Parts: sequence; C-alpha cells; structure tokens
Amino acid sequence: MNVSVSFILPYYRIEGVLLKRCLDSLLALPSDMDYEVILVDDGTPETSVPDWLTEWQIPLCVRYFYQENKGLGGARNTGLSLATKEYVQFIDPDDYLFSERYTSICSLLQEKQPDLLAFDFRKVYDTDRLPDTEGGSSVWFEGSGTAFMLRHNLRAGVWGYLFRRSLCQNLAFPEHVYHEDEAFTPLLYLRMQVVVATDIPLYAYYQRRDSIMNSPKREKLHKRFTDLLGIQLSLSSLVGSLPAGQRQALQRRIDQNYMSMLYKLFTDSPDRAFLRRYMKRMKKQGGYPLPWHGYTGKYILFACVTALPGVPALLWHLLAGRRQ
Repeated sequence: MNVSVSFILPYYRIEGVLLKRCLDSLLALPSDMDYEVILVDDGTPETSVPDWLTEWQIPLCVRYFYQENKGLGGARNTGLSLATKEYVQFIDPDDYLFSERYTSICSLLQEKQPDLLAFDFRKVYDTDRLPDTEGGSSVWFEGSGTAFMLRHNLRAGVWGYLFRRSLCQNLAFPEHVYHEDEAFTPLLYLRMQVVVATDIPLYAYYQRRDSIMNSPKREKLHKRFTDLLGIQLSLSSLVGSLPAGQRQALQRRIDQNYMSMLYKLFTDSPDRAFLRRYMKRMKKQGGYPLPWHGYTGKYILFACVTALPGVPALLWHLLAGRRQ
C-alpha cells in the first residue's frame, strides 16, 4: 500500500524561521508518499503566514486555512475536519520531523498496518534544523490500545503518533483549554485495536522558554491546573460506561494523571497557599491522597507520600529551595 498521511499544523504567532523549518522538514519527506499539509492559522492578529508561503514558494500540497481563535484544541479539530488521507499526524509548527527516518516509518506502516503507530522523539534547543539523529529502529509493543494503557504510561502529546483518521470520528479536543491532549489521547488509544510502538526517533520537540508548559506566571499556572482538573472530571465521567478492560485502563490513566499533577504542584507552585488550594481541589475530586494501586514503583512512592500528613508541603519546600 502507498502511505497516505494528513499532517496537521495548528499555528498561532510562531516565528517565521520556526514555521519554515517545520515545513522544510515535511517537504523533504520521501517523494513516493501521498501526503498533504494542513496549516490552520488560529486567528493570529495581522498574520504574515500567507505572505511567507508565497515568499517561500511553498507547493500546493500545503493547504492554508485561517479561523477565529479557538485555542490549540480548536485548531486541531479544524485540521481533522479538513483531512482527507488515511493517517493523521499532528505537528506543532515550532517542531519538525527527522525526515530521513520516515522511510523506516513507511515500512512499518506497510508491514504492520497499525491503527496507531507511536514513535520516539528528541528534545532540541536550537532554531537550526538538525540532521537525522541516532536512535533505535525496533518495535517494542504490539497489541490493542487498551492493552497498552493497562501496562504502560502513554505519552499524552498527540504529536507522538500516527493514527487512522477513520477511527477518530466524533472525537474532538476541548477548545481554549491547556493540556487538551490529556482529554484526547487516552480516548484515542481506547479505540485502537492495533497499536505498534517503535523507538525510531522521528520528531524534534523544540524547547521554548516562553511556552505555556514552561511559564512561571501565576495566571497561567492557575489555568493549567484548573484545566487539568476539569479534564480529569470529564474522563472520570466516562469510566462507568466502558467495558471492564477499558474501564480499568482509563482509570489507571486518570490516577497516573493525578500523580503527575501532584509532582508538577511540588515543582511549580509559587507558594504554599497555591499548593494547598490545588491539593484541596484534587481531594474533592478523589485524586488526593492518590488511590492505592500498584501500577509502578513511582506511583506507589507517591501514594505513600500523599498518605503522610505534612510530607507534601515538606517536599514543596525542598523543591522550592532548589528553584531559588
């Protein structure tokens, strides 16, 4: 079979040099691939993207669309609605692909014909486009999405996967919400009967100091943790309606998210009042103390920590001292 992929780029106020780097990596993909690039501009004020595309002489396989701002999730939803190919891959426009690795990815798609293919990534810190990176080439998991979630901690970032477009009908990202991937990716996995995971490093993940995930601003921290709690409630509301295996897999994901959220509270809370506020909200939702399960050694450790009065505040104090 010929590999057919819709690449979806949700764009908002990213520097031209980064967007061009991303597009160049896509246009360097194998010539025998059947692919399209859907660039969704999410309401960038006085956008320069159309002029850039003309200046860069970008070919017609890159389709540009402008919409009123709906947030990253809304831009991705628009991209999904416009996609026409068999597989979908999301790419953030400040990131890029190691294009040379796509030959191996295409071979895996042809051989395994998965519903979802998970691949590896590398963090990059420079605005230059680096050449192909060293890394693995093996497949380390084959099975259903439910089986994966029961045994492994999936990576929420939706840019880490290729998946069949036909299997995500009526599945959407929440709009104007941080951590929108946490609401989408677990439900995507539960729909997938054939999941293949490889350690091929395909994706270059650019680390920006001013990104949402790295911002120390209090208002952004409040939105991050508030949105995460809302997503947790949304996922929890679905658990009871699922078959037993999927119910267990999604509950495991929810519990792991509470653990991750607690760790981020230890490292990112600007003061004890902030920490107490969100620990109290976690407790109200049943996420604190962490429910006792033997998922992983790390999870057991965090469950023990949350069961001991005063220890979370002590950990925050120690980590706050390291940040200073």
